Amino acid sequence: MDNIVKYFSGEKLQCSIGILIGITGLALSIYFVYLNKEVYKGIAFAFIPLSLLLLAICVGVVIRTPKDIKRVSSYYESEPNKIQTEEIPRMEKVMKTFPVVKKVEIGIIIVGILLLLVMWKNDLLKGIGFGLIIQGIMLYGFDHFAQSRGKIYFEFLNSL
Repeated sequence: MDNIVKYFSGEKLQCSIGILIGITGLALSIYFVYLNKEVYKGIAFAFIPLSLLLLAICVGVVIRTPKDIKRVSSYYESEPNKIQTEEIPRMEKVMKTFPVVKKVEIGIIIVGILLLLVMWKNDLLKGIGFGLIIQGIMLYGFDHFAQSRGKIYFEFLNSL
């Protein structure tokens, strides 16, 4: 049962950090827009949607975590068959999304690099490129840690 609490607590901790990152990204975006320089506005334009996405996902996870711990712990203690019929299939879906999400994040990084290389003389597009690279790398790292934690949890579930 410690593995269940450890997994969901790790998700909650990471998403608490994600909330701080999302809020910081939005605050920086507002600041960058008011600097009135095209490159900073471009960074802000890239940060705003990705920071909002991160915030939405992370707030949902943080709110849901206590219920998830309670739900899976009750499966473990009194309905172990639900681990097989509900939690393992749920985690299979979660684990299958990581490669897709990471490919999208790599795509974001590539688009950012292309904007930098192709539109170097356009400060707004250069800023968007910088913003996409920064956010793409950060989100990729974020999902890499979540995937690693999920893999350990998934292996635990399959060992039951």
